Amino acid sequence: MSRLIVVLVLVFVSAPIASAQDVEDPNVAFFYPLLTRRPVIERELEFRVNHEKGAAGRLTELRSAVEFPVLPRWQIELEIPLVFRSPRDARSLGGVGDLTVENKFLVYRSLDYPAQVAAGFEARLPSGSERRGLGGEAALEPFLTGGIAIGDIDVLAEVAYELNINAHVPGPEEQQLTAGTAVGYRVSRCYTPLLELTTRTVTRGEETSALLHRMQVSLTPGLNLRLWPATTFALGIELPVTHARAFDYALRARFIREF
Repeated sequence: MSRLIVVLVLVFVSAPIASAQDVEDPNVAFFYPLLTRRPVIERELEFRVNHEKGAAGRLTELRSAVEFPVLPRWQIELEIPLVFRSPRDARSLGGVGDLTVENKFLVYRSLDYPAQVAAGFEARLPSGSERRGLGGEAALEPFLTGGIAIGDIDVLAEVAYELNINAHVPGPEEQQLTAGTAVGYRVSRCYTPLLELTTRTVTRGEETSALLHRMQVSLTPGLNLRLWPATTFALGIELPVTHARAFDYALRARFIREF
């Protein structure tokens, strides 16, 4: 674990850092995917809604986040979720979930051939109740994301590996590999249809996990609407296409306000 953190720090330190007055350096204006991270240093307020339905019941998450640059190539995101569970065979529960803190570092940018690459890690803090099924997990997720704009088409890709670091939790500490690709086509300034391909595999965890050593592949058709300046609404539905699945379908929505 310590080696992983050292590698990420070295990646950040080796990237050229501009002066503090250049915080507003230009970014490639990629569209907003629903699942894949953007390789962009952002200054935004964001609200997310995730609603999943599966054989075990329903899960709804309402997430509020603020993203801001600390340095021209370093961004921090703070996110607080509200979680509501409706198990099929138990009473519904709700409350605050696990707080997440994400650090993102821009490691490459080309404006001549619009492309960017970013790396970083997300830390999840166990602020939710494990007993009530609302979280209570400490985890670290390093990631790498990149994107390129080809005319009116944006192509984004990401790979991430989540490691649960709750030493006191019974059983094996879960680890999950996630990879995704997102494509968006700018029909107009206000409208961008999109499609995402996402894979998830639990490489270590409980034997009861539906994705233990099995890959869930899902498609997420969706859209971006930009009806007001500096404001974007994204909506889509995630549909697993493999027998291995953690849910049957999931509704994904984002509201982003740049500042």
